[in-house]
Amino acid sequence: MADSQKKTETAGVATILVVEDHEPTREAVTLMLSTAFPGCRLLGADSAESAWPLFDAALPALVVMDIALPGMNGFEATRRIRQRHPECQVVIHSSSDMPIYREESEAVGAVAFVSKGRTSRDLIQIASRYLPQSVQG
Repeated sequence: MADSQKKTETAGVATILVVEDHEPTREAVTLMLSTAFPGCRLLGADSAESAWPLFDAALPALVVMDIALPGMNGFEATRRIRQRHPECQVVIHSSSDMPIYREESEAVGAVAFVSKGRTSRDLIQIASRYLPQSVQG
């Protein structure tokens, strides 16, 4: 197991953190991911600020990050995550599917951009690229 993978797993369990201020969307994404990756621990936060303590405690392997959050936006949060923990993979998840948002996602270090309109089709496939095989159902 690579050193970076060890840092993002706690006792062999990879964690996914979903940062989304709209509670029904956060719950739906969390349910979808927990069903697809039963070996993962799922955490949720409604803002970047409320995500920091969860992030620091869990060191997630994957973060699913909304852009439009109260307080710090998802781009700035992603930039900070990637600076502090480059082994953590971030997927930007937004209802605004415009080229400028895709470009900014890449610029801040996100590994992918998933439109909320394509969540069920794309998010599981993308997440599976960045999670350990041991947690995949």
